[in-house]
Amino acid sequence: MGRTSRQSETIDYYQPEKGRALNTFNRILEISLDVIAKEGVEALNTNRIAADCGINISTLYHYFPNKDSILHALYTRWFDRLSAVAEKHRESRHKADKLKTAYKNYVLDLLRIDGFPPRAAVELERAIKTRKNLLALDNDIVERSITAYAEDILAHRPEKEESHLPIPSAFMLVSIWGAISIAADMGETEYPAIAEHCAEMMVALIRQ
Repeated sequence: MGRTSRQSETIDYYQPEKGRALNTFNRILEISLDVIAKEGVEALNTNRIAADCGINISTLYHYFPNKDSILHALYTRWFDRLSAVAEKHRESRHKADKLKTAYKNYVLDLLRIDGFPPRAAVELERAIKTRKNLLALDNDIVERSITAYAEDILAHRPEKEESHLPIPSAFMLVSIWGAISIAADMGETEYPAIAEHCAEMMVALIRQ
């Protein structure tokens, strides 16, 4: 016990379960995420992260053999937290007259995922879809999580209590990713306005 290996074909890294080793593992990810959020994925490299963490490069390689394994770990952590947001909202049913508020709150929660600012989310998603050796990962994992909840609340049309929504999930995904992408270049004080606009757009669409 005490050792967990997370693997997806070419991606492999060591995640300890407790103690000082787990603290080091988490610190590596936190510092890496900070670099990504401020400077982008391309600014991330193992030598820099080791130096910023105050550890030698061999210690970092004990946890992460390369940059892509760090990206994989961060992406997995982000998806886990994104899934928790989706589950939180899926647990409650939304009445038609509360649709706009429900959707706005969902988007706000996505923009405020603990530890993952929108800029970092955008950078991680781009990395997953453009780095060839990461393609073994499930590229639609985020799409499924986001659209599952979107479909649930949007299934309640304002004029009916229950119905099936004939709007493609892809459109909902574009709506949310548009909000995240805009928020990536804005301050957190702008998030409510972004979420409000997103909610208004979706409500207007389903009322057509």
